[in-house]
Amino acid sequence: MRELAKRILPKRVLNWYRRRRALRGYLKDLSRELVHRQLPLDPHEIEGELAAKRQGFYEGLVKDVLERTDLVLQELDRRIAGVSTRHGAELEHLREELADLRATVETMAGHGIGAPEPRATTGARD
Repeated sequence: MRELAKRILPKRVLNWYRRRRALRGYLKDLSRELVHRQLPLDPHEIEGELAAKRQGFYEGLVKDVLERTDLVLQELDRRIAGVSTRHGAELEHLREELADLRATVETMAGHGIGAPEPRATTGARD
């Protein structure tokens, strides 16, 4: 029946229904938790409930948060790798350009061609 509904219904209706079911489940678990907090505690039941809680609602919530955090970290890692690659390429280009300029300066110095000397300025205008 689910497969038929998935094929027939539009995505927005399916997403609305999924959100509604998730909200109902969340509110149901939350109401149980709130009622449970108002009841007096029995020491014998506490041990069993603590063991069961680890497998329950909070574990699913923590797992979801960790998955989302992992996705965010993967995206940041991908962006950092891209920036690092781009900057590495730019640095390599600058190194090549610097090597070319040094070779040009050495060639000019070998031919006796120097940089033009700056003109001396005097207080009077020409």
